[in-house]
Amino acid sequence: MNRVPTIKIYTSVCNLGILCTFATVMKRLFIATKIELNEQYMQLMRRLQQQLAGDRIVWVDNKLQHLTLRFLGQTPDNMIPKLKKTLNEVANQTPAFTMKMDKLGVFGSKYAPSVLWLGFSEFEPYKLLFDRMEEQLQALDFEPNHGNMVPHITLGRIKETHSKNYFWEVFEKNQPDFSQQVNISEITLFQSRLQPTGPIYTALHTARLV
Repeated sequence: MNRVPTIKIYTSVCNLGILCTFATVMKRLFIATKIELNEQYMQLMRRLQQQLAGDRIVWVDNKLQHLTLRFLGQTPDNMIPKLKKTLNEVANQTPAFTMKMDKLGVFGSKYAPSVLWLGFSEFEPYKLLFDRMEEQLQALDFEPNHGNMVPHITLGRIKETHSKNYFWEVFEKNQPDFSQQVNISEITLFQSRLQPTGPIYTALHTARLV
């Protein structure tokens, strides 16, 4: 079943002091780069799925894997043209670059792991891209991004683990001794629509780095 679009209703004072009501469609948006894992990382993901089959983990479909630059959340539809322009401006200031994906990580605590992800030991060029985008987004009145910026590719969202000790044993023994060069040559504005069968991502606009 498709979800009903989110509609935000608000009021403001119009001409002659009349109180007017407006409605705008809201879309769940994020900015990211689509990523394809190489065969070694695909094997790693399959191995994790097999070894952690007893845990309740929602694994990300390989076709949906991406490197998120900025999650925007529910955003008014009329902001999309401004966001497209912002992506173009940031891309035109940023040379394409590569990063070495070389680590398996976990968000959450030792007692409550929440996300399994792949990441990067060094990501200075990505931090510069993030900072440029963040400055432009705040100029559009988006809330500042809170917390540390950790570029990552989500493999699975952990709902429940059968044994914490076993989970961490699997995590440690699957640390990669290989790497993948990830090319960052474009950034895309995506709309995310949440469905019972999983999210659907629609690319609204892509800007190529110089």
